[in-house]
Amino acid sequence: MGLRTALSQSRIVTFGAIAAGIWIVLTILTVYQRLGPLSSGGVGQTPISGLIGLVVMGATLALLFVLYGELSEEEPAPDPWE
Repeated sequence: MGLRTALSQSRIVTFGAIAAGIWIVLTILTVYQRLGPLSSGGVGQTPISGLIGLVVMGATLALLFVLYGELSEEEPAPDPWE
């Protein structure tokens, strides 16, 4: 029911979040495939910077999941105490 609620409340943001999530997952897979051994030295792109990029993209993906969770809520107010 979460996707149905999110689509009924804000279609553009929901489609944007889903598209961004798919793009980030594909980028994570591409970066992971290009990582070499961690001991390779050199100037420029190193495996350590690739790992940091994976961490940043993973955090961004987690924030997109939070955004999707907020979009699927029916009310902006929290549930009352009972």
